[in-house]
Amino acid sequence: MATPPVDAAPFDLLAIAAHPDDAELGCGGALAQAAGTGARVAVIDLTLGERASRGTPALRRAERDAASAILGLGGRFDLHLPDAAITALPEPREQLAALLRRLRPKVVLAPYWEDRHPDHAAAGRLAREACFAAGLRGADAAPPFRPERVFHYMLHHPFEPSFVLDISAQWERKQAAIRAYASQFGHGEGVATALSGPGFLRMIEARAIHYGSMIGVPHGEPFRAPGPLAATVVPGLDVPHRAPGELPPYAMS
Repeated sequence: MATPPVDAAPFDLLAIAAHPDDAELGCGGALAQAAGTGARVAVIDLTLGERASRGTPALRRAERDAASAILGLGGRFDLHLPDAAITALPEPREQLAALLRRLRPKVVLAPYWEDRHPDHAAAGRLAREACFAAGLRGADAAPPFRPERVFHYMLHHPFEPSFVLDISAQWERKQAAIRAYASQFGHGEGVATALSGPGFLRMIEARAIHYGSMIGVPHGEPFRAPGPLAATVVPGLDVPHRAPGELPPYAMS
């Protein structure tokens, strides 16, 4: 999708991903949930995944378009960084910052800054640095901008979540968006990989069930905030009193 003009309507929620399919895996439920409420939701793919073991960039782009439609995205943008070589150096940082000034998202979701895949970890660091740099005056005509919050989603490396989002109502849609990448998660052409076997998708579901169980729901997505989350009331005080004998849903907290 072409870069929007300076005066285009801002986005509400933006996910930054190292490769096509990362956003669907890590925060597809959050994206679908926000889009379902009428929020403007977008994804920036830093690379086209051109060095993946399976699928061509053209095929992955078509799969990505299908996944974006399933999630209800209002935009999908490319930064065209080299696959397997993402860094937080000044040039890619300013490229991403310039795009952030145009999109003006309220909230940014990015990969967790620790991961076994170097691109995922680098994308998390690049996203945070670019969100800060976007608030500085750039070479383009767009005014300085910074999102309200940056949260990190889980890919490979586990973390203690700052919050878990209930995506039970969006779980089927998230699964459908992931399966749109048939070259990566199916029995398509190419060598077998850790992602192409049925065990990988079972692991994704097991993770969603695990984190959902932490908050007493069927499926959840974990997110990590670098700092404390603000609260205007003590959590729980905004819940209506229950009927006598009625207990809260089971949760680990």
